Amino acid sequence: MKRILNPRLIPLLALASALHACRAPEPVDPPQSKPNVLLITIETLRADHSAIYGYSRNTTPNLDRVGQQGAVFMQAIAQAPFTLPSLASVMTGRTPPAHGVRNHPAALRPELTTLAEHLAGAGYDTAAMTRHSWLKRRSGFDQGFDEYYNNKFWAGLDARSLSLAAIEWLRRHQDNPFFLWLHFIDPHLPYTPGYPYSVLYHPDYQDDSKVQHVRSMIEQPRDDFRPSPYADLSGGPYLDLVLPHYPENPILLDLATRQRQRVEIFFGKVRYPEPAIEQIRDLYDGALVYTDDNLARLLRALSEIGLEKNTVVVVAGDHGEALGDHGLYFTHDFTLYDEVLRVPLVVRMPGRIAPGTTVAQQVRLMDIAPTLLELADLDVPEDMEGVSLVPLLENRSLPYLKAFAESAPKRPLFSGQPRVYYDGNKGKWRMVRDDRWKLILIPHPDGDIFELYDLVSDPGETRNLYEELPGEAAKLWPSLQEWMRKDPDREANRTAEETEALEELDPATRQQLEVLGYINNLINSESSTIKDQS
Repeated sequence: MKRILNPRLIPLLALASALHACRAPEPVDPPQSKPNVLLITIETLRADHSAIYGYSRNTTPNLDRVGQQGAVFMQAIAQAPFTLPSLASVMTGRTPPAHGVRNHPAALRPELTTLAEHLAGAGYDTAAMTRHSWLKRRSGFDQGFDEYYNNKFWAGLDARSLSLAAIEWLRRHQDNPFFLWLHFIDPHLPYTPGYPYSVLYHPDYQDDSKVQHVRSMIEQPRDDFRPSPYADLSGGPYLDLVLPHYPENPILLDLATRQRQRVEIFFGKVRYPEPAIEQIRDLYDGALVYTDDNLARLLRALSEIGLEKNTVVVVAGDHGEALGDHGLYFTHDFTLYDEVLRVPLVVRMPGRIAPGTTVAQQVRLMDIAPTLLELADLDVPEDMEGVSLVPLLENRSLPYLKAFAESAPKRPLFSGQPRVYYDGNKGKWRMVRDDRWKLILIPHPDGDIFELYDLVSDPGETRNLYEELPGEAAKLWPSLQEWMRKDPDREANRTAEETEALEELDPATRQQLEVLGYINNLINSESSTIKDQS
């Protein structure tokens, strides 16, 4: 039966409705005002092996996608071509002379305030995860982190285990603002991703169903992050993961059997056939795909947990890798050319950074810390050498930024290291770089050696123009000279202390560092002789 409302009740209902409308709303949780920060650094990731920087292979589609959803820095320069000093620059916003981490092993000084300490002081939950032995707690990189995970070598050294641990941590900390730093090591020597990543570019495996599956996934345009099913396969620095597919590669055999010292391989004292070298480059690219696949797993989880919109994501290489460039093979510490210094750097922050932002201006890895502090609405300390890149992220301008870098010193365990003529810091190469020119100084007892390169017309740095264009060198020399003048330890020699510290490492750490190429296998060898394996 249809009911008819009594007209005398209408005023009472209107009053009740008005009173209800004036009631205070039900309390709700306030939105998190502080953005989360997810910083991902990747070992030995050179910019020119990512498609977003012009590479012909699509080795890092998920890293590229982060850049497409935010900003890509086309000229990002590391402050050192090896792990500890470069990451110290990331964490402190300073160059190596200012933060004091100049070699392996070394420790970050406790009086320095790191990015993690700044964010922890602002109420952030902080954690770091890595598998790298140089980054154990004695390195001082645990400063400011509530939780610092650095698993032992045999517990696993692969992007899979690191990404899974990070996802579990994110689920536990999703209700508080957080700073999570991950450091992936998989693209480092010996470049041993598991199958099918190990044969993605092997000509004999192009009809393999798993290879075709991975390659179809990485070539498929899409907006989401979707790892392949093979991202769940464990990897690690185990040569038996790749030797069955490359049984006759002399480089892999020399690495596996230790018949040659690392110094012979790294510095081109063995002339390997070019097809063998190309196979190692293929393995490096396969390791990039594997790492990027696990980056997709992590970023997919970030979205599924509901953290994507309020999280700043930064992905960067810590330094690059020489793959036969300038006479250096499968290592990075010893020169200052762009293959070991120019790295990917992408930043995403929904609602703050417009998708598709491309920054052509040169920046430095030491600019990451001040940038993240400003994005978190925190003050940037005046004593940081780096500057916030927020103006560039918001399509505004910044004064021109010069990049400085220094190489590793002479390593006693790598006897025969070329073009380093002094022990200690005095023998380090130094460099200054602007958007077009690079000036390198190589100290020498008979007079310092200078190299000048036009990075626009000669991006491979094949033609030294120092004698032809002294005027261009003269423009850069005063700034490089001033940077070196501020270095109180520029001629310090701590070789004995560093060697003693190496000898004190536990056996498992020494084993990992030898596999990764940081410690030379100690066998007798006439390393000064060029040996032809072609």
